[in-house]
Amino acid sequence: MRRLPIKRTTRHNLIIKAVKDYFGEINDEEKKSVTKISLWLMGRKKGVVLSDEEGEIKEIIKVNLQDKVYASALTDNPL
Repeated sequence: MRRLPIKRTTRHNLIIKAVKDYFGEINDEEKKSVTKISLWLMGRKKGVVLSDEEGEIKEIIKVNLQDKVYASALTDNPL
């Protein structure tokens, strides 16, 4: 399985925070899902296969990230 990027941009950090926010407290099993969904949203899809449930979660997070209020709350930047 691929790893998250080491040199992260602000967009990468925003995606990772949004995915972790969706899951709340993360156990070991969900940690792999967080990584896979984050990679998929970053456009790093090669070698990453999502289950049906993870695909639905990806779409929900994608819609949430389009909301400017939600995105600004994650980055701690007021509008």
